[in-house]
Amino acid sequence: MDFPGEFVQNPGGSLALSGLPGYKSSPARIAVPGFGLAYAQVGEASLQVAGAAGELGLLRDYRLAFFSSYLEMDSLYRQVYSEWNLSVAKSWIVGGVGYGLSVDWIPGDRFSRENWTMNRYKAGLAFLKNPLSFSMMTALVNHRSFYDLDYAVAIRFQGERFGAFIEYDGTSIDIGHSLNFAHAFVLSAYRFPEFAVSVSMGLTFGTWQFSGAYGNARSIWDWFGFTAAKSVRKKTIL
Repeated sequence: MDFPGEFVQNPGGSLALSGLPGYKSSPARIAVPGFGLAYAQVGEASLQVAGAAGELGLLRDYRLAFFSSYLEMDSLYRQVYSEWNLSVAKSWIVGGVGYGLSVDWIPGDRFSRENWTMNRYKAGLAFLKNPLSFSMMTALVNHRSFYDLDYAVAIRFQGERFGAFIEYDGTSIDIGHSLNFAHAFVLSAYRFPEFAVSVSMGLTFGTWQFSGAYGNARSIWDWFGFTAAKSVRKKTIL
């Protein structure tokens, strides 16, 4: 499961081909039905975010995923964000789109509270040739007359026990790897040129996964978080 906070560097990569969605996740993913919870915080800034996510398999090739999160920063800022993703996967290609709505406000009494909304649109595409894949994603944020466009591209190798990826977002390069064991997994990612690192370790019990994660972005912040996710029997709906 990916983290819902924008300040979190996903240890498994944001353009992964599967997994419950988060704020930075690509909408182009293969359906693995399930649900989960995530939490992350930055202690120095009194910043914390909690979120819940889930996904369904529709027909044979479609994935419908959603997540919602609540973020707060001390007594200065609040945000509620919700996002929906829809994707379709064929033998060698995966495409997806997403829409998110953010409601932000500065706390105060009902007369002095300032609030605003932002719309966020995502599109992703991935080309597969096992065990390799190439992925790309764009995200557009619209707030009244303000527009901000982000993009990312990635190359990924995913074997049965070992995986590796490189992601580039126009500013930074993330290099990461994963190790999967019978009942445990380790994920890590390193960011350049402004160095940052994120590491996640987790345990698997049947259809349940529990993980803890830690990240460091030089002297800017340290964050930590955890997730709990459950996969369900893959069932076609409709």
